[in-house]
Amino acid sequence: MMAGHQSQDVNGILIRPAREGDVESMYALEQMCFDMEAFSAGQLQYLINTKTAYSFVAECDGAFAGFIIGLTNRNRFGKYGRIYTLDVDDRFRRRGIATILLKTLMERLRQAGCANCFLEVKVDNDKAITLYEKMGFERSRIVPNYYSEGVHALKMKKTL
Repeated sequence: MMAGHQSQDVNGILIRPAREGDVESMYALEQMCFDMEAFSAGQLQYLINTKTAYSFVAECDGAFAGFIIGLTNRNRFGKYGRIYTLDVDDRFRRRGIATILLKTLMERLRQAGCANCFLEVKVDNDKAITLYEKMGFERSRIVPNYYSEGVHALKMKKTL
């Protein structure tokens, strides 16, 4: 988990490892940001407690502003990272919070020995796709019916 990693303050935005007590806020934000593809509170709790997970929270003026969860995994090509969810509260958008969370997570994945990072995003989520491309992710392929019947994902990849 995140033991030993300290909080950091970037432009008045505090980035810190997620804690057990954050699950309720994470779940509320997940519900705000996503429809049927939102993770449940139990899934979020499971993800942040997984030993291969890296999860970070962004606080702005003491308020819960966003979070990111990623995991490391291994396949025949080696160790890689995967971003599971990235959420930013509507009230705190356009402040660079998603970018800071992504940079923080990708740096941790790189330190953990990951060569690549993957993610899936709804094919019609133009704002997220633009952000990911700005961060160096490339479009890989369409995953049909990833979220549900008729709701497709774009798989994206970044070399770390």
